This record gives sequence, C-alpha cells and structure tokens, in this order.
Amino acid sequence: MKKIIRPIYQRFPFLRKIKNAASELKDKFDIKKHLPTLSSHNKLALDALTERRFKYTDTYFNELKNSHNHKELPSIDISIVTYNSTKWINQFINSLITQAYPLAYINLYFIDHESSDDTLQKLEEAKKSYGDKFASWHIFQQDNLGFGAGHDKAIQLSQSSLCLITNIDLIFEKDAILNVVTTALTDEVEQYASWELRQMPYEHPKYYDPVTLETNWSSHACVLIRKSAYEKVGGYEPKIFMYAEDVELSYRFRAYGYHLKYCPDAVVHHFTYDEAHQVKPLQFAGSTLGNAYLRLRYGDKTDKLAIIPLYLALIVCKEHFKGSRKMVIHNIMKIIKNKNYFSSFATKDANFYAPFRNFNYELTRDGAFYPAELPTNKPLVSIIVRTYQGRDQLLKQCLLSILNQTYTNIEIIVVEDGGETMKLVIKSLSRNANIYFYGQPKVGRSVTGNFGLINASGVYSLFLDDDDLIFADHIESLVVTLEKNPEASAAYSLAYLVPTDMNADKSHYTEEDYSTLKLFYQPFEYEVLTDHNYFPIQSVLFKKELFLERGGIDESLTYLEDWNLWLRYAYNNTFVYVPKTTSLYRIPAHSKTQDDRHALLHQAYNDAKQKAMTVVEV
Repeated sequence: MKKIIRPIYQRFPFLRKIKNAASELKDKFDIKKHLPTLSSHNKLALDALTERRFKYTDTYFNELKNSHNHKELPSIDISIVTYNSTKWINQFINSLITQAYPLAYINLYFIDHESSDDTLQKLEEAKKSYGDKFASWHIFQQDNLGFGAGHDKAIQLSQSSLCLITNIDLIFEKDAILNVVTTALTDEVEQYASWELRQMPYEHPKYYDPVTLETNWSSHACVLIRKSAYEKVGGYEPKIFMYAEDVELSYRFRAYGYHLKYCPDAVVHHFTYDEAHQVKPLQFAGSTLGNAYLRLRYGDKTDKLAIIPLYLALIVCKEHFKGSRKMVIHNIMKIIKNKNYFSSFATKDANFYAPFRNFNYELTRDGAFYPAELPTNKPLVSIIVRTYQGRDQLLKQCLLSILNQTYTNIEIIVVEDGGETMKLVIKSLSRNANIYFYGQPKVGRSVTGNFGLINASGVYSLFLDDDDLIFADHIESLVVTLEKNPEASAAYSLAYLVPTDMNADKSHYTEEDYSTLKLFYQPFEYEVLTDHNYFPIQSVLFKKELFLERGGIDESLTYLEDWNLWLRYAYNNTFVYVPKTTSLYRIPAHSKTQDDRHALLHQAYNDAKQKAMTVVEV
C-alpha cells in the first residue's frame, strides 16, 4: 500500500494535508481510543513531570560549580511483611548479608501476618545465625490486616529517618541499598518522599521522566521512604488491604507537595510472576477495588463516573479466570459501603494531578514482560550527540538522560555544528562523565555525525540528537541483546514519538502526546526496510566496525540520511529487535510544520533509497 500511496503524495503534497486533517478529526471522535484516558488529569500529570525538568536541569548544572561534602551513611530500617513466606526467607537473608551497605547500620523489622507454615521458625533461626551482624533484628506477630497495615507497624516502631519497605520474595543486588540511600542523601531540602528500586526481570513499565527520574507513583514492592513524610501524610490507607495501597500513598505524598523518584541503579530481582502475563486472583481483586477507591478520593467527576462502565465491562465480558465475576460483584458491595469514606479527602497541593487509565494509572512503556538482564560483559559504548547554538537547555537534558543510564561504560561525544558555544556546558560535566566536545564550522548534521563516528572509541556506537531523550535502561537493553547475539550487527528498540511545542529560543517546550507508531513494531526484515524506515536514529546501537567497513552517513543527504545509513549497514547483516520502549524523540507539534516536514521527506525518498541501493549492489 505504501508503494502505491507514496508516489501520489510526492506528486500532490496537498493530499497529505487533507489526509492529516481527516486523521485528526477521526482521532478526536474515536471513542474506543479515548475511553481509557477520559480523565482530564492524565496529560496534566505528565505535563507536571515535564515542567519539573527545567528547574531540575538548571539546579543540577548550577550545583556542579560547587563542591559537596561527603555525607556519612545513616542508620536505616527495613520493614518486611511475611505470610507463609518460608520458601523466600533464605535467599532474601543471603542477599541482605552480602550488601555493600554496612549491616551495622541496618535495623530489621519482620511483621508476620498469621503464617501457618514455619515462617516464624525460619526467621528465628536466621536471627540466631545472623542477628549480630545487624544493628537490630525484630520479629512481631499480628492479625493479617493487609500489606500497608503490616508495614505501618514497623514504621511506627522504627527510629531511623529512612525506612526501606520491601517484599520478601526478592533478592538485592550487592549495591542496591547503598545506591538508593546514596541517592536519597542528595535531597538536602527534603523534597522527595520516596525512592523506588528497579525490579528485574520485569521492570515496572510505568512512565518516569528520563531526565529527573521522577514518577507520578511508585511501586512499593521495594521502596525507600522518608519517615517524616510518611508521618506527615498519615501513612498507608488502612482500608486498602493489598494492591493499590502504594499508588494511594504515592498520590497522597504528591498531594502534600512531595515528589517521588525512581532509582534504576538500585536493582532487586523480584519473583512476583511465575510466568509472563500471569493474572493472579488476589491481585485482580485488590487492584480493581483499589482503583475505584482512588478514583473516589482523587479523581474528578469523570474519573468517578468511569467506575460504572469499568465494572460493567468486568461483569459482562469473559471472566479473566474462574470466579473473577464473583470477585467483581463483591468489590461493588465494598465500593458502595466505603464510598463516603474515600470521598472525603481534600487535596493540599494545587499542582497535584491524579492520572487514571482504565484500571491502570500512569502511561506505560511497551515491554512490561520483556525480561531484563544485567550485562556480564561491558564493552565501551560511544554516544554521539549532535547539537548547535541556542539549544543549551535541550542539550543539558539530553546529557542528563545519558548520565542516568544503568550501563556505565559510556563515552559521550558532543559535536556542535557551527561553533563552540556549548563548550562550557560540556566542561561543567567533565568531572562527572567520560565526555568529549568538538566544535565544527557550519557543515550540517551528516558531517557532524561522521565526525563523531571518526572520534568514537567504543565497540558500539549510537546517535542521539540533542532534543531526544533515552530512558535509563536504553543502552543496557541494547548491549545485552548484542552480547547475546554476537552474529548481529545492531540492535534496535521501540521509541515514543512526542509532538513537541517548542518556544522560539528553544529554552522551553510542552509535550503534546506520547505514542509509538505501528510501523515500529517490526522484527527485522531487510525487504521491509528497503520500503520504509521503522526505527528512529536514537533507537539503534550498532557495531563501530560497520562504519569502518561501509562508511558513515551520506553527506550529500539532508533528509532520510539515517534510513540510507541503515539500508547500507543492514545489507546482508542482522539487526535484533528489542520490543521495549527505551527512548523518545520529538517532532513538531504544529500540523503545518509536520506537513512541510513530510513533504521534504517524500521528496528525498527516491534519492536516499537509490544512493543506498547503488552502494549495496556494487
């Protein structure tokens, strides 16, 4: 179909404008598309995260000028709720005693909820064997009042300013606790209430900001909490037994003006699912009920009214598992009973917005059940950033997203097209990163890209334009894939397309949407690539040897130079598809600018393809 339509657009560009206008009108009235996001708060919540980038970026670069005193590590408390947890205890304790964090600074609080197996006996045995390694070790029993109530008891008993809430069905990487506490200690003004650790093999797919690492809610499978913030907002909601209690507390933290942070370099291996896409009855019942409670407490009228069709759908549609419909009806009775209780909360912070998306909350990244792995080999990766004058804010944010990478063996090569105005920005980062700057005369994107490749020392290379961002696992995911597939020449992942409204001086912008084009969901096929490009430039990590063998970007091309490059690099080679969203790239938000841009791309199509095919066929 593309082969038929493309020549028509090339000859009659105005037809694309008509097509785009029709698509916009269709999207506006597409009830099926917009039903999951009827809440007016969804975009406002994301906008609030995006707006924080600018203050965060300015603060970060200003503080680079000042030296910071090293802070001593504090005592922390760890809260663990157990319920028939025998099979998890040994591996959990073993991962604790191997932590890089001093065990003498850790107080353990185990709260058992009426276990009927030998959980208590095993905890006592572990205490006898390892208790003297820790500052203290406490074991308590109480009625099974739910996840939040169990941790609340431990927090009330604790004496430290930081409390780590954790499930017992996980194990810690050696530096997990050290990394999350070290991050918390940088918050000198106490603006953050919690710091969420990263879960593997299935990373929680909710959106977080690639620059600030802030998020609208945190999973409490493993999270570090500031006790003073916990006490200020009133702690876990006692009427939520399990599931959604973490979202509720996250929303309450933000309603009181606190922020939440994600710590991707603090890793735990969480064994919550026996298999991908598993539906657990207790999770189904608890999360659907909790979602209704949160809508009543934090939602607007639309959010609250949405409870009715959401629950009707659960009743009339096919059961998720045997007995799920009965659970739904039972939940409805609870909602009616507790409606007034959950409707009584008054929001404290005027900038607080609570997103709701069906039975989920925040925007989610593709790849929820794509298994993540930590790299065993760590070859050097060169990230080539192309920039030019007047884009200081964009470049700084781009660089911060690189500094947030979980993969650390990276060199950053910044090439400015048309001067050396960014030199001071790069110099300020030189103590914190392996970064190099090159100023060039005004030579264009293709030439600056090649200059970056020439000066790259890494085994692998990646292009990242200064207005694009990468999530913390971007390089890690691609490196692991290539190391597992040594025959492959490149790996590519999914990306958000983000229409962005940029002000004239490029110092500020708003992001209008986050979506992934259907054509991106494409396992590697060279024949498909010869028709159209299906990965953005920052999505691809490739072997440096490709540049040495097949040359760099075609410097005669102004548009579609990346597609031309991939056509030459992929010929008789293999690229590996990673079905996970790990980056975002921008396009202009205004439809006229988009139309003009598409017209130029259509004009460049034949030339870019012909030049690539001429090379590969030689």
